[in-house]
Amino acid sequence: MLTIGLDHTKKEPFYRQIYAYIRDEIRSGALPCGSKLPSTRRLAKHMDLSRNTIDLAYGQLTAEGYIEAKPKCGYFVCQVEDLASLNIPVETEEEDPVQEEEPIPFDFSPVGVDMSLFPYNVWRRLLKEVMMNDNSELFQKGENQGDLGLRRAIMYYLRQSRGVHVGTSQIVIGAGIENLLFLLSLTLGKGRTMAMENPAYLNAYQTVRELGFQVLPINMDEEGLKVSQLEQSGADLAYVTPARQYPTGVVLPIGRRSRLIKWAREKKERYIIEDDYDSEFRYYGKPIPALQGIDESDKVIYMGTFSKAIAPAIRIGYMVLPKSLVSAYRKTAGIFSCAVSRIDQSVLTSFLSEGHFERHLNRMRNVYKEKHDLLIQKLKEIDSRITVYGAGAGLHVRVDFPIQDTRRFEKELLKRGVRIYPLSMYYIDGGPEKEQYILGFTKMQKEDMIKGLKAIREVYRLV
Repeated sequence: MLTIGLDHTKKEPFYRQIYAYIRDEIRSGALPCGSKLPSTRRLAKHMDLSRNTIDLAYGQLTAEGYIEAKPKCGYFVCQVEDLASLNIPVETEEEDPVQEEEPIPFDFSPVGVDMSLFPYNVWRRLLKEVMMNDNSELFQKGENQGDLGLRRAIMYYLRQSRGVHVGTSQIVIGAGIENLLFLLSLTLGKGRTMAMENPAYLNAYQTVRELGFQVLPINMDEEGLKVSQLEQSGADLAYVTPARQYPTGVVLPIGRRSRLIKWAREKKERYIIEDDYDSEFRYYGKPIPALQGIDESDKVIYMGTFSKAIAPAIRIGYMVLPKSLVSAYRKTAGIFSCAVSRIDQSVLTSFLSEGHFERHLNRMRNVYKEKHDLLIQKLKEIDSRITVYGAGAGLHVRVDFPIQDTRRFEKELLKRGVRIYPLSMYYIDGGPEKEQYILGFTKMQKEDMIKGLKAIREVYRLV
């Protein structure tokens, strides 16, 4: 089996790195003429990559004559000794040295989860069961929308927990929100203008820009997205986080939700993209219903992921398409294979259907609620004038410290090993009237949180 080292720090796609490695091995004579290469399926499994990635690399090598495909036999190295002896110089791009950041001892990042309570034994057992069943079907190409079993499990979960109107034919499985946005861009077609909340979830903003959408920032007020500004924008798509706006934590009230749906209903090409990114975590009161669940006009594209509820490395997200877009998806984006391994899909299916996900979620809600309450309690002890927004749900809060010199505040905190996140860094355009801060509480242990908040108190009194 080929041992190919991939450099994850390079911007160069994996298939290009694989292509270059095999090409150089052939040129040097390390892979002589007639050598048989591993099948695309075997190499994909060995490298833990999508089979499409290996297909692209082999396709390029075949097109350039380095290898040839023999029917029912596989891929073999072609006669290229003369080419190898030419010693053709290959231009290499000079890379900047990677500078690793010093770890921050008390990082109140809104990204990440507490992995200390991850059910490793359950996940390991489910994976073992999947592999012991000798299910050769899992090593075949699956359905492009994702395996039916997983789509069915997600359908039941969304109906029961979020009130989403969904059938299995509407669900598309993808490797995270970025992959799903790519598929959605193909489904919707070119020339689209997308309105986004300002401030915004920057990862989604950068992704849609790279995908060629024209992006229009729509400002927020104390009730969320200014729908009146959206109505005047000329956008035909709106990307929103209505259950808990990211990063402000504002819940879009029912009046604005209705007006937002009315805006989408006015023109055939208009759609709302609802990113329901952390709705599983609500510590007080009833869950906020999904916008898609109250839409009767088939105008909401619903997206979610298991990255925050289970683990960031489980790159499995889902998209619920309006029925009116399913055929468009199948004609365009539907040609692409599902980017999630069928083995991972099978494990997650069992995790959901056997009740492990619900138990894990209940456990993590209790843990995060304790951290959430501790954070707010300690902030109020620092100064009762400190205002906390977006409390009672989610994985972070927005905090208004009554200070003037915010730059010095941040600088002094970093000296003490504490990082908090300015609201201004999340703006697509402009900035807040007064600087506020995002403080996450999920990844840190309670002991570290207390130490970090002690440092915040010292700096707060200093500035």
